[in-house]
Amino acid sequence: MDMICDRCGKTGIHWIGPLSNLTHTECPHCGGQNCQREDQPENDEPEVATCGCGAAGEVNYDDGNEQRYYCYSSLSMCSP
Repeated sequence: MDMICDRCGKTGIHWIGPLSNLTHTECPHCGGQNCQREDQPENDEPEVATCGCGAAGEVNYDDGNEQRYYCYSSLSMCSP
């Protein structure tokens, strides 16, 4: 993940110093030091989708193209 500069908003911030003694980060665009944005907390809200039968719930199917919720009832549309 790229670090984003809190001053100019651009990516590319990198560590300065030898690998055994990194001293600070620096933005190559504005020259700011230690100005990377703090990590944003991940959203704890689950993704919700609707089954073919109309029931809604947390996404439990993802084939890379489609995310769905299957309620696994006895209807054929309710399970993958």
